[in-house]
Amino acid sequence: MPENEPLGVVIGPREIYDQLVGVREDVRSLAQSSATVDQTLKDHEDRVRALEVWRYGVVASGLAGGTALITDVVVRLKG
Repeated sequence: MPENEPLGVVIGPREIYDQLVGVREDVRSLAQSSATVDQTLKDHEDRVRALEVWRYGVVASGLAGGTALITDVVVRLKG
C-alpha cells in the first residue's frame, strides 16, 4: 500500500478502462432496445388506428341494419 493513499484504495487505468468498456456495451444494448420499443409502439399505434376505423364502420353497419329492420317491420304491418 502506497504511503500517499490513506485508505489503501488504488484504482488504476486498467480498471477505469474496463468499466468504460462495460458502460459502452450497456449503452449499445439500450440503443438497440430503444429501436425495438419504438418499432413495437409504431405497430401498436397502427393497430389502434385500424380499430378506430372499424369502430365507425361497425356503428354505420348497425344503423343501416337497424333501419332496414324497422323499414321491413313497418312495411309488413301496413301490408
